[in-house]
Amino acid sequence: MRLDEARGLLMQALRETGWNQVLGLMDAVGMLKAQGADLRQTSIYAGRQFLAPGDQALLTEVIWSLIVQGVLVPGLDDSNQGWPFLRLTEYGRQCVAEERFLPHDPDGYLREFRGSIPGVDSTVIEYVTESLQCYLHGLNKAAAVMLGGASEQTVLLLFDSYTDSIASPTSKQQFQMNMEKARTIFRKFELFNARLAASKPNMPKNLTENLDSLLRGVFDLIRNSRNDAGHPAIGGQINRDVVYSHLRLFVPYCQRIYSLISWFSTNNT
Repeated sequence: MRLDEARGLLMQALRETGWNQVLGLMDAVGMLKAQGADLRQTSIYAGRQFLAPGDQALLTEVIWSLIVQGVLVPGLDDSNQGWPFLRLTEYGRQCVAEERFLPHDPDGYLREFRGSIPGVDSTVIEYVTESLQCYLHGLNKAAAVMLGGASEQTVLLLFDSYTDSIASPTSKQQFQMNMEKARTIFRKFELFNARLAASKPNMPKNLTENLDSLLRGVFDLIRNSRNDAGHPAIGGQINRDVVYSHLRLFVPYCQRIYSLISWFSTNNT
């Protein structure tokens, strides 16, 4: 079993009831590995027979990494306070309740991210990969900086696609000049957003629906976190929950941006 497979199967197993010890989780993983089926449709017992030599040791490593990350904690109750008993923390319950794009399964996150956005820019992938690794190791400020880099690269691609879609040569030249003069990504976004408002009536509803809250809202969240982490700025703390939330929001945010890029590439504004 590869590390990415072990991590992904274990995160699936954590969503199920019926385990309260290390070996119970390994049984659940073994059944998932063997059948590729939902645990609700089969027994989770005796699953270790389907694990290959070395799988249990690998799963133990993953379990301890989740303990370090605050997803799991040794112990069950006052009478069973230590290993091999396990339970989800409050934070862990929040994590495993999510069905997709789970940052604690970085390989699965990236696999689904690439699948949901065909042709996503390689630089965006590099930044998101670094952000996930920083997040897993508790480097929350670094994770915010890397995710901010991914966000900026994505919106810069959006600006380029919009510029190319401007039909009037004079308007295009003026917009390009204004964008070049803008010193910050925030100012560039303001210039783009002002022009986008005039284009919305001619765009499909599925692209413009909730666009302000998704595009501007998430852009500001990620930008502010990045500034707090890496640049002189005012704002709140960059903690695990903030980064977790932003990693979750980044997927639909990026999907919408790439949908806009696709539309601008085939339509004039």
